Amino acid sequence: MTTWKARERATARVLGGKRIPVTGERAGADCETPILSVQHKHGRNRPGYLREWLDGIRGNAQPKQKTGIVVWSVHRERQSDAIVLISLSDFEALFGKVPTP
Repeated sequence: MTTWKARERATARVLGGKRIPVTGERAGADCETPILSVQHKHGRNRPGYLREWLDGIRGNAQPKQKTGIVVWSVHRERQSDAIVLISLSDFEALFGKVPTP
């Protein structure tokens, strides 16, 4: 099994969902739960500043027993379209596995 498949399966397990095999859709879901449609990205690189931002706010939040997240918006974008970045472990701690019907 390739690494990306293993990561998709692990993400599905954490979220309480099911991995969807490759369908050829570029924007298709890799995992689905009753309330989430998830596309998992796995690669060699991600912008280093994303990790720095998340590590920084998590370090700030932890002593306060809070969860650190990054909200990333761009100029002239609606606030409601901003992207929220959270570690998968923090997501799981907050929401647990998504219940299945």
